[in-house]
Amino acid sequence: MPILAPIVGEEMLLIIGLLGGCTHVFLYGIAWSYWVPYFAAAFIILSSFVHPSIRTNVSKSVGSNEQGIAQGCISGISSFASILAPLVFTPLTAWFLSETKPFDFKGFSIMVAGFCTLIAFVISTRMRGERCGASEKVSIVQHEQAC
Repeated sequence: MPILAPIVGEEMLLIIGLLGGCTHVFLYGIAWSYWVPYFAAAFIILSSFVHPSIRTNVSKSVGSNEQGIAQGCISGISSFASILAPLVFTPLTAWFLSETKPFDFKGFSIMVAGFCTLIAFVISTRMRGERCGASEKVSIVQHEQAC
């Protein structure tokens, strides 16, 4: 990441990571042959760019006096998602693997997770260039404190 970030940019790495994760999940959800999950696993490597890119973008978006709050919020949201995801996806997976399933699609819960990743991908493509730099934030905070 330290080599790619200056060349490509953190926003683009976030987009690439979310697109790779989305591709992995969609291919895994519709795996039609025994080799498809192995092929899809190649795309999961790209999703390793997501968390560092999010933290970098947030770090650049806030002033130096707000870094702990911002990084703590990211950790809190991540922890909340780690608790919520099994509560949502375990019953959904069990339902689509049971005899009372509404339609025959064993990978439906995986596809739902893929659509969640797709939503994050769309949001990440729309957020490019909308924020001001950290130096501008610091000068705004210093100006407000002086008044």
